Amino acid sequence: MTRPARAVRRVVSTLALLSCATLTACTTSPFGFPSPPPGSSTRAPSGSAPPPEAEPAPRSNASAALLEQGREARAAGRYAEATASLERALRIDPNNPLLWIELAEIKAADGDRTQAREMARKALTLAGGNPAIESRARRLL
Repeated sequence: MTRPARAVRRVVSTLALLSCATLTACTTSPFGFPSPPPGSSTRAPSGSAPPPEAEPAPRSNASAALLEQGREARAAGRYAEATASLERALRIDPNNPLLWIELAEIKAADGDRTQAREMARKALTLAGGNPAIESRARRLL
């Protein structure tokens, strides 16, 4: 076999392998969860409520740690420290509605209702239909 023919054969083999790998990836579920059997429904049975959505997690370890520090400081009544932690977390993850609602609740607990309402509105705009965030924001509004 000539050198160009071998090269073409190698390219064709590689493309065939990639095609198979792509098709296999399309038939598996993301994140390693098992795929439902063919013909089965992934919807909840009629009459049952959909499962509640979890609050959005901070997108980075740093903002998650700052959120936790803020919660601990708030629980201890150290509102200035809690505010500082949440504001730092928001500089890292400014579009996370959980951080905005946590800060709004700290402001409300500290007596700053005006700031609390503004931050609750911001959380509500970022909530993306998350019922847990929306409920917490509406309580403050």
